[in-house]
Amino acid sequence: DQISSKLCKISLSYLQNIVGIDTHLEKIESLLEIGINDVRIMGIWGMGGVGKTTIARAMFDTLLGRRDSSYQFDGACFLRDIKENKRGMHSLQNTLLCELLREKANHNNEEDGKHQMASTLRSKKVLIVLDDIDDKDYYLEYLAGDLDWFGNGSRVVITTRDKHLIGKNDVIYEVTALPDHESIQLFYQHAFRKEDPDECFKELSLEVVNYTKGLPLALGVLGSSLYNRDITVWKSAIEQMKNNPNSEIVEKLKISYDGLESTQQEIFLDIACFFRGEKKDDIMQVLKSCHFGAEYGL
Repeated sequence: DQISSKLCKISLSYLQNIVGIDTHLEKIESLLEIGINDVRIMGIWGMGGVGKTTIARAMFDTLLGRRDSSYQFDGACFLRDIKENKRGMHSLQNTLLCELLREKANHNNEEDGKHQMASTLRSKKVLIVLDDIDDKDYYLEYLAGDLDWFGNGSRVVITTRDKHLIGKNDVIYEVTALPDHESIQLFYQHAFRKEDPDECFKELSLEVVNYTKGLPLALGVLGSSLYNRDITVWKSAIEQMKNNPNSEIVEKLKISYDGLESTQQEIFLDIACFFRGEKKDDIMQVLKSCHFGAEYGL
């Protein structure tokens, strides 16, 4: 127990560096209601780069680190970047079964994997995270097809950019942009490796932070790029930032755009070009006259 406790403390020490994580964990745990003996699916939803995977990983590690008996699971698995998997559904199923059952799984087709999951996990209390789902019908059918697949007390958490992929009866936790004080804290963490930088950099830091709109990905990328640079480089970078957005951020955020359906892409471009700062209800009226299913697209 002493060794286990020490390992737990070491493995969770990284959490103290994640800005705002305590609030997220508190809210997620209240939604998961681990002490209740049902089977539950929860969706962690938000735009690309907002920190869904980081929060889900922190939640996963924290739950497994709890000593209370109600937090003890028979098996646990975190499947990261699911939509980037290139080896087929059966590979994901084999990984999931191997980690949950602690024994090798070697299915060559997804139907066999689905059958074994449904038959062998129904008596197991498991914790599963399916990270970055972009096709509910496909991924959930073969990785978490039915609540009856899992034993009492099981929890399945998915992360996604698309709210519509979360079932109407499932719990939703929305991850939004960081508030100003947490944005500054995160930026300082990457740009200076300390909480209180020199006074001459504070005003420049605010300019960068305002540009990122509270997006953790942008704060991390820009902060790291400015670490240990002199003030002339900062001023040049800020000027360039205003005219030419950082390519690394753009490429990562473009993944979110590319993952939208064609109608959703059209709606996104319409809003970005013509409706920035307008009220949602007013935008909806215009979009309804131009796009079929505007409510779904939003």
